Amino acid sequence: MRLSLILIVLVVLVQCNSTKTKPIHSDLDSLSYLIQKDSLDFSLLSKRAKLYLQENNIKLAKKDIDQAYSVFKNDVNVLSCKGDIYFDLNETRIAKDSWQRCLIIDPNQLDCRIKLTNLLCAVRDPNCRIMIDTLAKLQKGIVSPSIIAYLKELKEYESALDLLTNLLGENSNNKEALSLLSLIYSDTTKSNNFFNIELAEKYFTEIINKYPNDFQVYYNYGKHKQNISQYNEALDLYQKGTQLNKNSKQLFYNMGFCALELK
Repeated sequence: MRLSLILIVLVVLVQCNSTKTKPIHSDLDSLSYLIQKDSLDFSLLSKRAKLYLQENNIKLAKKDIDQAYSVFKNDVNVLSCKGDIYFDLNETRIAKDSWQRCLIIDPNQLDCRIKLTNLLCAVRDPNCRIMIDTLAKLQKGIVSPSIIAYLKELKEYESALDLLTNLLGENSNNKEALSLLSLIYSDTTKSNNFFNIELAEKYFTEIINKYPNDFQVYYNYGKHKQNISQYNEALDLYQKGTQLNKNSKQLFYNMGFCALELK
């Protein structure tokens, strides 16, 4: 009796460990079983396509999502997933059309809106700014730093600063938000009315204190010093950066430039 109990416990433990180590495969097996019973269930096909995409099995992911889309073209989850898969296939036009169709059906579908906003801004579409404004309204002023960065590229500095303030209100240690602040305040572009050396250095210093092993901040801070002709300080920051990243060609190029300026 005791031996039987031990064997049962061992079997249960093995099954639990198997579930923990192969959750995706278990889910795939379950979905595949259900799809065998109903090959036209677009929801199941879409879910399996997502799992295939997670495993980088793009061929099977595309096959499933195309089948799901052929069954029902107006499901936002199918359209969101189709956009993801075709984006990975570098078929950006189809990805864009999928996410746009998703938003026509449900304008508040955040997953599709975030992805479409990123895509349109990345290709410098004229609707980039409008998309960001709409996304900010839907999310009560909270937008990711990667999207706020597009506002800096568009030279919409004030809007970028407003959104960064919102982000830091939620998390004062947000490295990406702090980094963007330092870059905006150190941006010497003539149209930037927010250029401020003191604030730039405040945020550069804050990032270094909080994230001392981040190579990029030393490079950015050094570039700021270089731009305002403080070449010794720039060299010192670049040298600290080389201790964290010895493969940055741009860093060594800038060091050479500063050294020449000091001669």
